[in-house]
Amino acid sequence: MEKINLMVVFVEGLLSFLSPCILPILPIYLSMLSNSSVENLNKGSFAKSALFKNTIFFTLGISITFFILGSSLNALGTFFNANKDIIMILGGIIIIFMGLFCLDIIKSNLLNTEKRLQLKSKEMNPITAFLLGFTFSFGWTPCIGPMLASVLIMSSTADNSSTAYLLIGIYTIGFILPFILVALFYNKLINRVQKIKSYMTEIKKISGIILVISGLIMIINGINNKVDFSKIQNENKIENNQSISDSEGKEEAKEEKIKALDFNLYDQYGKEHKLSDYKGKTIFLNFWATWCPPCREEMPYIEDLYKEYNKNNDEVVILGVASPNLGREGNQEHIKKFLEKENHTFPILFDEGGSLVYQYGINAFPSTFIIDKEGYITQYVPGGMNKETMKHLIENSK
Repeated sequence: MEKINLMVVFVEGLLSFLSPCILPILPIYLSMLSNSSVENLNKGSFAKSALFKNTIFFTLGISITFFILGSSLNALGTFFNANKDIIMILGGIIIIFMGLFCLDIIKSNLLNTEKRLQLKSKEMNPITAFLLGFTFSFGWTPCIGPMLASVLIMSSTADNSSTAYLLIGIYTIGFILPFILVALFYNKLINRVQKIKSYMTEIKKISGIILVISGLIMIINGINNKVDFSKIQNENKIENNQSISDSEGKEEAKEEKIKALDFNLYDQYGKEHKLSDYKGKTIFLNFWATWCPPCREEMPYIEDLYKEYNKNNDEVVILGVASPNLGREGNQEHIKKFLEKENHTFPILFDEGGSLVYQYGINAFPSTFIIDKEGYITQYVPGGMNKETMKHLIENSK
């Protein structure tokens, strides 16, 4: 499915270039980049070197804009990761709507309104060409908007940051490559460019079909992932239990006890850990990832508790779980370097590939389970906590 997505975003990049908002005014942009007039371009009398150099910087400005837009979404990576399937389904619906708009099946005054930042310069040079590309690509047009939005939604729901940036990069290549080729071979391509303009209606319909297909793929993936996750939760009977309040005057909720799944994993020191070996002790089991900001924020608190409870030598055991090579997570060496750099010494169990993550039904990082002395889950907390909350949960489960 990933190869299909890469092919789709590349085609979307090409179609964005061929859109009615860009191709008809391409000679105007090229005349600006070559410091010449449209008439001179048509006659072939312009400075090729200036056009090519300025076009390179122009497309660089466009590329940086697309990556900034992608980064702004991936900065919310934890949120998207926790709600990935829902966002994928909603995003697919939005993209299908955009595709139907391109096919003229749906009418929208908002999408038909073109807004673009203007940049004026007496003489184009690499710096002003870069700024032109940078500002141009931030502008909203009914042509680029739907295509770019679909790529950004795909990247925000990608399994890892590398795939997310790869999707944006492939789209960007598809978009800027024609600019560079036209700048290089303008004399030979001008007649072909003029002919393509007569097929704008067909190109717009093809764009709509591509968007509808992209949306359907995302919806199908999102539904399949939700079904798979529901099966995992049902099989392992792990529920998102709320923390029990100990406020006076209120009865504690009586919840059916859930047996924690046993595991056999090794930590960063090479020591083997079996859950069953800790029977008779209270276990603080924390699932985290190096790329997760809330995880990194709460880890110093976990380290403090590990030391306060005598480094797992008494009745409380502190354990972390990281999943090498899962999604955007690095390998074991990457995780070990992170732990060493941050001076975290509590045991981190390596769940290679994330099998334990799936078995425990984790859909957000960090996630913490408190397991009592009999091996039953007494608390489940998705999201970060402060030290006081962690200690409160441990003490209530002892």
